[in-house]
Amino acid sequence: MAAKAPDEKTIMTLLHGKVAIITGGTAGIGRATAELMIARGAKVVITGRDLERAKNIQPLVDAGQAIFVQQDTTHEKTWEVVMAVALKAFGRVDILVNNAGSIIVKPLDQLSLDDMCLMVAANLDSTFLGMRAVWPHMVAYGGGAIINVSALMGEKTVSIGLAYSATKGAQQALTKSAALEGAAHNIRVNSVLPGLIWSDGWKRMAGPEPDKTKANLGPSIPMQRVGEPREIAEAIVFLASDDACFITGSDMAIDGGKSAGF
Repeated sequence: MAAKAPDEKTIMTLLHGKVAIITGGTAGIGRATAELMIARGAKVVITGRDLERAKNIQPLVDAGQAIFVQQDTTHEKTWEVVMAVALKAFGRVDILVNNAGSIIVKPLDQLSLDDMCLMVAANLDSTFLGMRAVWPHMVAYGGGAIINVSALMGEKTVSIGLAYSATKGAQQALTKSAALEGAAHNIRVNSVLPGLIWSDGWKRMAGPEPDKTKANLGPSIPMQRVGEPREIAEAIVFLASDDACFITGSDMAIDGGKSAGF
């Protein structure tokens, strides 16, 4: 007999009663994740550096569905502020989505030490600081879920992607090590590896004809199209939910089949 599909009510309450912190949540994958988690019943604290981008999620704040905290995730003290806000408002933290990050792509001979340090801070230090901030609370609550938004370039790099790929590869190792440590406390730690996703960053780089650029990128992907932020958000919500209760230490590629071959 085929398994019964979950009804709409079950889907809409997938994260009911859970509290999430989402970094870099004002645009792209972060914003899509925040919107979807709210739709699935979660209470959400969204962080971001750019107050102008924060206007994107102002309707969620105005509706009482989310709290926004301005944050540079590379600064240790800001995590104390974010945790204080989350705990005061909701009393607990069940989910952390480390989505904030940065990218620099340059030839090796043009890559400065400052560039490398920036990549380490944005993609590795911030992930570590976020996990460390929520860890004791998740231990006290009897568990939690951490999802680190990494990248395919942590596994399959390009010739001018040294700094970005190195830090994303290290982020994936960080995820696996934390998953092993967290297993005893029912803290699940996983990575998602987005492929080519039509996010705000790609749109900014697409030039004067973004629709044409998007169409031209499609044939390089087995599924013949680029992905959308919502498709990454769906995977993140699944990994954050109790439906993924036996999944930890995994790297979930969401790339239209790009990583399946050469």
